[in-house]
Amino acid sequence: KPAVSGAQVPASRVIPPVNPPANNPAPPTRPPPDRTVEEDNDYDSDDATTLGCLEFSLLYEQENHALHCCIVKAKGLKPMDSNGLADPYVKLHLLPGASKSNKLRTKTLKNTLNPVWNETLVYYGITDEEMSRKTLRLSVSDEDKFGHNEFIGETRVALKKLKFNEKKNFSVCLERVIPVKKAVGGSIRGMALYEDDLKEGENSEERGRILVSLMYNSQLSRLIVGVVRCAHLAAMDSNGYSDPFVKVYVLLPGLTLLLNCILVAVNL
Repeated sequence: KPAVSGAQVPASRVIPPVNPPANNPAPPTRPPPDRTVEEDNDYDSDDATTLGCLEFSLLYEQENHALHCCIVKAKGLKPMDSNGLADPYVKLHLLPGASKSNKLRTKTLKNTLNPVWNETLVYYGITDEEMSRKTLRLSVSDEDKFGHNEFIGETRVALKKLKFNEKKNFSVCLERVIPVKKAVGGSIRGMALYEDDLKEGENSEERGRILVSLMYNSQLSRLIVGVVRCAHLAAMDSNGYSDPFVKVYVLLPGLTLLLNCILVAVNL
């Protein structure tokens, strides 16, 4: 006779697999939808919710060659002062270009995070050609009488998106840094071509122009690069100017060489 153990072994519960009926198959899972170009270009960050939003409208009168910029209001601006408020104003800047005629600003409103300006600033003498290549930069800053004005955030609008003689309303979140376009052939800033520029996309923006000269001395096996000047650089600082410098690179397959040449200019 086989030996019988006195301990009782609990019976394991077997759960049969659940199979859908053959005549009612489970619906196939749908793959996630492809992201559109607009979604890929969306800029999402904490700044978009903490810096505040700006409402404005733009109207280009073709007959009068005038660009009307109506700054309506801002909402939920980032507190900049010790009292938890700010003294905001809006500054407009036509890019590229660093002359004072390209810059306009609203009045300053004291002690508020939800300023209402309802103020219209006008650029006179702007041509159709300039509308096709210029970008309007709108920056919000906090005025400080006892120190430097503090930058809050900005947004930019390519003017070629506007239809002549038709007002367009905007309500956008301010951004601390405007994302640059993806470079083709490397990440060296200012030296690579951009995909949007190659495709002549609607969002392409001129960042400025540089004049250089090249000469190869075959006797010395030396490439001589002359950096002459730059013009119409995009403003990168809150004061509407930049402190530009030039780096010269030699791009070779699998190798990048930085030449011994760095030039710096202040407040240009």
